[in-house]
Amino acid sequence: MNKAQTISFLKKHWFWIVLVLTLLSISHTYWFYFIHKTDADLRKLFKGVEEFQLKSKNIYYSTGLGVGALIGNFIKSKTLLFSVLGLGVVLSHLNYKYLFIPIFIEEGRVGKFLYLLVFTSLYFVLFWGFNSALSGVLVEKNFDNRFTNFFAAFILIYAFISYGNMSYKKIKDLSLEKTKAELIALKAQINPHFLFNVLNNLYGQAITEDSPKTADGIQKLSSIMRHVVEETKTERSPIHKEIVFLEDYIELQKIRIPERENIKLKFEIEWDETPVEIAPLLLIPFVENAFKYGISTSKESFIDFKVKVKNKTLSMICRNSIAKKSETLEIGTGTGLENTKKRLELYYHAKHTLNISQTEDIFEVKLDIQL
Repeated sequence: MNKAQTISFLKKHWFWIVLVLTLLSISHTYWFYFIHKTDADLRKLFKGVEEFQLKSKNIYYSTGLGVGALIGNFIKSKTLLFSVLGLGVVLSHLNYKYLFIPIFIEEGRVGKFLYLLVFTSLYFVLFWGFNSALSGVLVEKNFDNRFTNFFAAFILIYAFISYGNMSYKKIKDLSLEKTKAELIALKAQINPHFLFNVLNNLYGQAITEDSPKTADGIQKLSSIMRHVVEETKTERSPIHKEIVFLEDYIELQKIRIPERENIKLKFEIEWDETPVEIAPLLLIPFVENAFKYGISTSKESFIDFKVKVKNKTLSMICRNSIAKKSETLEIGTGTGLENTKKRLELYYHAKHTLNISQTEDIFEVKLDIQL
């Protein structure tokens, strides 16, 4: 295992490494203070404690603290500090992952109230745990209170710092993905190959007719380019602009597809006219993917695309046939959907569901977003 692999392994499994080391440290700490130390040593260590009765060594060995004794043969120093810090990190990470994020952050006001109740319960559980674990030795010095307060503060500070770091990283990722989206829109979604085909078709129509379709096609192309240039400068675009963009894109794609009986296209777009915004160019990759991989020049093929925007919720279903690469009108890179998944996760984390399924003949995407 080289250095890069070692670092990657540690980053991926750091929690389990810390957990194992913490358990070993706690085992040795407990053994050191309650078995290795004599009554006199403990009274000297914790001044003011007059009454103390050491429990039977066999109890601790039978509960696994023999591991602590085994470690003690090699490690003579105290491990109390490592035990405290390790346990703090373990509890803090579990709280952050399973309580703070899913309840406090993602559930809104109700979640914050529930988290307060859960954290209060956790505080008393910690107090009871330290009170029991210290077995009356440290309680007289109020160590159970101090330990509980320390861990409660540690857990909260860890949660807010971790969330702050995650938010900062998310902002950086959003900025990066936004830049990528602009490049993808210019180079992939509206790529030169596509524009070349459209302009060729428009030119052919201009020669053969006089020529409302050509004018309409050029207008749609201009509208698309304007939308790409202007709306990708912002993080959100009005939904009506995205709908017009979708419709223009679909109409231009239809221009270059030959009118044949084996090709069936169905597009439905509904909007209840409630003002709402959406991340720009978010739906185009699904339409583009359907045209790239779903249209066959010789065999039965179809695209069935439906979008409904109602009560600030967007629902989309996109189904298309799967054509062989040799029969498709265009060769795709396969990166469009992956980039869209990342953008959905960044812009609409916990506010969207994306289901992609594929059989031998049909590719289907279902998307729901709370805008």
